[in-house]
Amino acid sequence: MEIGRLRSGEQMLGAVGISVEAIPKMMGMFGMTGSGKTNCELMLNARIIDSSPSTVGLIFDFAGQLLEGKELRPQRGLGDHPLFHNRVRYYSARERKLCVGLYTLHPAKLRAIFSDVTDHQYRFAKKLYERLGKSWIESVLETYEIEGSSGVGKTARAHKSVIEALMHKLSDLSPNLFPASDYSFIDDVIQNVSKGITCLIDISGISSEEQHEIARLTASGVARYYKQMWEENYKEWEKLPTLLITLEEAHEFLDPDKPKTIFSDIALTYRKYRVGLNAVTPRPSRINFDVFAELWTKVIMKTELSKDRAYLTENTPYMEYSDTEIKMLDVGEALLISEPKIRFAVPIKVTHYPEYLDEREKVDYDLSPSKPLSEMDERLKRLREAGEDLAR
Repeated sequence: MEIGRLRSGEQMLGAVGISVEAIPKMMGMFGMTGSGKTNCELMLNARIIDSSPSTVGLIFDFAGQLLEGKELRPQRGLGDHPLFHNRVRYYSARERKLCVGLYTLHPAKLRAIFSDVTDHQYRFAKKLYERLGKSWIESVLETYEIEGSSGVGKTARAHKSVIEALMHKLSDLSPNLFPASDYSFIDDVIQNVSKGITCLIDISGISSEEQHEIARLTASGVARYYKQMWEENYKEWEKLPTLLITLEEAHEFLDPDKPKTIFSDIALTYRKYRVGLNAVTPRPSRINFDVFAELWTKVIMKTELSKDRAYLTENTPYMEYSDTEIKMLDVGEALLISEPKIRFAVPIKVTHYPEYLDEREKVDYDLSPSKPLSEMDERLKRLREAGEDLAR
């Protein structure tokens, strides 16, 4: 999947890209603000769309830039891709398309929403679910509002601190994102992804906590669907497209000082299910070392913070002497490593996404050519004359 050209000084040479086989081996895009990460994201995901249905993307857009390409000049995004309308689905919090019904939230999903759910809280939630059914959250919140923790304790016994902690979490669920219903947009995402339709999840315009909840819950649902298919229906799993999950602000989810999330699990254990993670961040030094070591493909752009440059060069093969080069990269320039095929730092210039759109051939939908207007007018004339004859 071509993303740019080999760079030698100011000369642009042959095409350079990332193979489909590299997707499950995990990857990362690193660079300071303004280095060209958004453009690189657009190029890679555009190629994934081009390769559909053999490849598919699940993209979390935190700043709402990827649909329209707000950082680019001229401004063009995935919405301008010629295959957008039949190979991409767009979900936006601002359009209220990210609803996850409370009745779909089984206790196991709490671990995806809240990274700090304890075993005691989880077991208590299971008891509540077993006794109250799918409306368990709605029911316990009503009881808690009227009777407090003692009232909830009548339904299922637990220590007061466990009840209070769980009720605090459930009370914080946004009614706009988590209404009392059976519908979950994540089911729609899973269906689309399994058909090779890339899903762009725009989570701008909501709080940081809500962004994290939606991202963790959606990624968990899709990744575990792949895992379940591999375990229970291998022949159908083989038909699934290779999946790349693009995660912006990846350091917020992969920080070693924070509780582990589904994204750590994906990076460490989901390779065999053909699920890949693309960790996009300006702060690579805040990514858990074990996860960073699993990112076999790295696109390294301009990075000025010495701490981040040191982390990149010390923990990436073949980068021992690249500190100064990383600091001096221009916008859109990068060093690419993609093991095991590219075993050295390749200097590249990422294609400007609007230029890719301009140069891309028009899509052939295999439709029969339309008839000339003159031929259509002649046929309409004959039909009118036939109608007049019948009227006589």
